[in-house]
Amino acid sequence: MGLANMPTGFVYGFISTAMGILLAARGVSVGKVGAISSVAFSPTFWAWLLAPVLDVRFTKRVYAHAFSTAAAVLLGLSVLSLGDLRIFTATLTASCACVVLYTNAVQGWAPDALGDAEYDAMSGWLNVANLGAAGVFSAVAVVLMRCLPLGAVAVLLPLLVLAPTLLLRYFPAPRQPEGGLRENFAGMARSLRRVLSEGRVWVGLTIFLLPVGAFALTNLFSTMGADFRASEAAVTELNGPAVAVVCSLGCLLAIPLCKRFRRRSVYLIAGVGAALAATAMGLLPHTLMVYAVGLLAYNLFQGFNYTAATALELEIVGPQNALSGTMMAMLNASVNVPITGMTLLDSWAHDAHGLAAMLYTDAGASVATALLLFAVALPLVDRHLRKRLA
Repeated sequence: MGLANMPTGFVYGFISTAMGILLAARGVSVGKVGAISSVAFSPTFWAWLLAPVLDVRFTKRVYAHAFSTAAAVLLGLSVLSLGDLRIFTATLTASCACVVLYTNAVQGWAPDALGDAEYDAMSGWLNVANLGAAGVFSAVAVVLMRCLPLGAVAVLLPLLVLAPTLLLRYFPAPRQPEGGLRENFAGMARSLRRVLSEGRVWVGLTIFLLPVGAFALTNLFSTMGADFRASEAAVTELNGPAVAVVCSLGCLLAIPLCKRFRRRSVYLIAGVGAALAATAMGLLPHTLMVYAVGLLAYNLFQGFNYTAATALELEIVGPQNALSGTMMAMLNASVNVPITGMTLLDSWAHDAHGLAAMLYTDAGASVATALLLFAVALPLVDRHLRKRLA
């Protein structure tokens, strides 16, 4: 079921990697690329407000097809508007919003089709589909845009986005929605209050809202080629197929770790590992080799991080949840809030103070918040939960 998440990876890959390569070639600064990326990715933390539509009238299978189609069409329109950054940003943001709702539909469907023992494997493959597909798609997009007319690319890329949705027909039928649109929106506040009254949700929110798991540099690595004296071809190969392989490997290696250790611990340790990679890139000579090893190590830890985060989200939602789409959307939103903030902060640090400042800013935020969570925040949350259960 996780492989159905490839359309999400395709759109995310275009925003995080292909866009940076294409705009950098047009002379757009790292700060400007970071700003566009932050706007385009912003639906990952606000689109959940629209998620009640996923629990109304039609099944999640129907919504998944509808939103994936809209995302694909809007991505094609963004390709055609590359010359106008305002229209480009607007269409790309709308495409991201649609693919976020697609993901929420698929993930909200999952707890009804899977048991708790299958969450780790599903989360691993879901993130292989997301991160791995992002790397492959970004390279394909750059190559196609260099070799074909924009009109042809605007048709081919949407078709690639839609192809994996054929898998949806083979999944167990989703639960039939019970409420209406007005009732679901009216009940959202009540549902959120009920959800937030559960302690395990606060464990997730405490972890997800801090930047230990932001991995914001993945949205900016494709703009750093000139800083490390790397050609566009090398940047495309590293941020495309190479990242797809190491991210997928990280996602799969994290599956047994999540079975053996607490999912939240795997999530936090992955963030610290990425911080070490970013710090090394800042300290070592800025060569192609350092760039390659650093970004691949960073993305390997991102694979660990994403699998642990998704498994924790599925654990929190649980089976037979009438508002599973809404709850999953809220948790996904909390994961993505620090990504947008850190992308803006990192890109500002680059334009204001240079490459090393950006790398140290990203690493420092991850390590500082990991220590805060390990030493202070999570023990306080755990202590509170024990008192409530006593």
